[in-house]
Order: sequence, then structure tokens, then C-alpha cells
Amino acid sequence: MKWDIAGRYYLLHLLRRDIECNNWTRYKCMRCVFSDESQGFSLNLVRREITDNDIFPDTIRPRITRSSYLYTIDASIGTPPRKRTFIFDTGSDLTWTQCTPCVHCFKQDYPLFDPKSSTSYKRLTPSQALARFFQRSSNGECVFNMTYMSGQSSSGIASVETFTFPSNKRAAESVKGVAFGCSNNHRGQMTSNTMVTGIMGMNRSPLSLISQMGTKSARRFSYCLPKLSSPVKSTFLRFGNDIKDKGSFQKTSFVSVGNDYSVSLLAISINGRQLSLPRGALSKGCVLDVGSGASDIEMGVYKVILSVLREHFDRFNLTRVNDIPSPLGDLCYRVQRGFRSYPSMVLHFQGSNFEIGAANLFRLRDDHFCLGLFGQQGMSMTMILGAYQQQNVRFVYDVGNGKLLFGKEDCSLDKA
Repeated sequence: MKWDIAGRYYLLHLLRRDIECNNWTRYKCMRCVFSDESQGFSLNLVRREITDNDIFPDTIRPRITRSSYLYTIDASIGTPPRKRTFIFDTGSDLTWTQCTPCVHCFKQDYPLFDPKSSTSYKRLTPSQALARFFQRSSNGECVFNMTYMSGQSSSGIASVETFTFPSNKRAAESVKGVAFGCSNNHRGQMTSNTMVTGIMGMNRSPLSLISQMGTKSARRFSYCLPKLSSPVKSTFLRFGNDIKDKGSFQKTSFVSVGNDYSVSLLAISINGRQLSLPRGALSKGCVLDVGSGASDIEMGVYKVILSVLREHFDRFNLTRVNDIPSPLGDLCYRVQRGFRSYPSMVLHFQGSNFEIGAANLFRLRDDHFCLGLFGQQGMSMTMILGAYQQQNVRFVYDVGNGKLLFGKEDCSLDKA
């Protein structure tokens, strides 16, 4: 399900005589004084610049934990707070968790979230700003129905609640008034990890968590996913000033249309050789999606990649393996002793080059290896860059300025 990004708006509250208020924004403090002496009103504006340290997302620092080929984040919801585990998904908009009463739910270790047990829970009302992004039930309630590319679906009640996260000050940081989904009907297998209770949506939609968490300059988040082979299973999701500036990041711009983190894909190279592709084959761009375990590529482009890789490995007389079970890949070979000539791939973005080294391009086993990319028909984008190809790379999503920054990093060293 996709959402349109609506324009921002501001509300000015007019107050009765002799009542003053402070209305804080990212850029200034507006002190408003109502006067009815001439049947009008006056505004006294007092400017105060606010630093990034005044914005709460800068202090939130939850852990990202590897769960097979997916990554999860723990957060607590409600009052009192109750811990939940979410799949971290930069390709989704709405954050949701399973709730009571439940018609059909997948198995989870945590008890279902009970809205009646939280003093801060509310249903989203039609008069609230984000209500326009939800469907309406027959009785006028705001409801949601999410459908995913992998076939699962989840539906329920649009709700508002307090979310609580770990922070960089080793204390809890609460965010009030977060719109989320209380799911009471889920279809399809979610994950084998029974700790998972739902999805944390982090794309550019107004409904996503990052969009609800801060103003333009604070809408920055960053992560670094450690290798699957690393003993380190958890790193940090960082926001705002908590993001470490390496000074050597490559940079590209997000495509302005849509809510996905889509970037322009100009060319693809393998071992320094640019692929010969039909004109317009890459025009639909590349979408970054941590919620996808591995990368998918439009079938026409995928077939060209397979052809080039087969030609490369044939020069070394490697033995093809055709009986490897899915989902390890369509191109597999027996490991040959002493073989080290694995090719790399480069995605040429606008203004930058993203290298996928052999360790991220192939799934290496003791006796065989397989290409870690998959071809798909009918995709709305040329490529989805999944979590497997993002290992050991620091990504900074500067959502407010429409920029993606990235650079190689040993993600196992991402410590508090």
C-alpha cells in the first residue's frame, strides 16, 4: 500500500485576552498575545534558534538485531510500557503490532498488546491530521489494510499510542502521540522468529515512524548491518546528531516521487565491465529496503547479469550445481580449492558508486556458493537493494534534505 506525501501545514491558535502561550517549532519560539481592544489581535514574535539537541530523536538509540536475513528493533508501547519486537523495514510506511481482540494472528512469544491495559491508548479519530491516509470502516472508524510483496497482509484499527525507546543516555525516551496500527487480522507467514510482533515502517510516508518523529533537520537516521558471519548480532539505529560523520561518505539524491527510498540507477558493472543493457532498462531506479532479506532485480536485467557471471566462472572450469534448494539462488557452483577469483558488482548511482563485493554478492558455503540476487517479473522498480547486499556499509538517510549517504565500515565496531 502506498501513500501520497501531503503538504505541511501549521496551526495558529488564537487565545482569549490576557492568556499567553509558547508555541515551539524547530526554528523559533512564537509568543502569542490576544488583544480585543480593536476587535482584532496582535502577535509578539520572539525568535529563538533551537539546536538539534533540543529535538528528541537525537537521543533515541535502539538496537538493530539480526534475525536470520532480517533485522529487528525493540520498542515499548503504551502506558505502562510493554516491550514489542518489530521487523525494521525501510520499505514500509505504517508501524503496526498485533493486538487483542485477534481474529487471526501469527504466533508470537509476547502477549498480544491489549489496548484496554494502556492509559495512553486512543483510536485515531477522523478529525486528526493523519486520518486522511487511512481507510474508513462501515461505522466510520479509521482502519488499515497492509499488503506486502511477499504475500502477507495485515489489517486492523488505526490507533495512537506512546512509544518508548532506549536512548544514548542509557535511559528510556518516550514519544507521545504516534499513529500506528493495531492489527487483529494477519494472513501469511510472517517470520520464523516468534519474538516478532509486527513491523516498524521507516519509509518517507507521513505515516512512517521517522516522519512522525522530528522536524526537517532532525529527520536523519543511520544504521550499519554487521556481517551474517560476525559474532556481533546487534548494532544501533541512530538519529540526528547521534550519527557519526565519517567525512568520506558517498552521496546521492532520493528520487522525489513516491515514498520509497529510491535512487537513480544509471549503470551496472561487473568486474569493471559495464553491462550492455537495452535503453531504459534501469529507468525505474533502485529502492533501498532493509525489510527485504536479499536483492531483487527486474528479470530482463537479471538475465544479463547471469550471462556475464556464467561467462566469468566458465573461464575457471567451475562445476555448476543445480540441486541447491531455494532460496539460495539460481546460479550456484562447487567450491574449488584455492579459488579466489570472485567478481564484484558496482551500482552506478547519480553522483556515486555502490560496490557490492564478493562477500555481499554471493552466499558462500563450505562446499558451494550461490549468487545472492534474485530475478523478479513485473517489478515497479528496476532493483530492490536488500539487507544482504547492505552488510558492512554505513547508511545515512537524510530524509529532510532528500539525500542518501553511504560508506564502507566494519559494522561490528558500532558501539555505544
